[in-house]
Amino acid sequence: MTRAHIRFETSTDATKFIEELNGCKSCAGEAFILEDNTGKYRAEARSLLGVLYLSTEHNDRMYLVNETNDGHFPSFVDKYRVL
Repeated sequence: MTRAHIRFETSTDATKFIEELNGCKSCAGEAFILEDNTGKYRAEARSLLGVLYLSTEHNDRMYLVNETNDGHFPSFVDKYRVL
């Protein structure tokens, strides 16, 4: 499974990410999950509570996964990627 390593600098970044994901027409109907580096801790990427939890506890080890279309990430995800 392909994962995108992402990080949010602020809680506002996390909120903007959720808004962009929920408004994304090209990824409507796709299931996105955020998880830590081990995959043990996971949260729905469209959920404010889940995203805030994961970004607080695992921000440096947080990955986005598209469970519906492996490897497909909307272009806006690039601004949150860890390079």
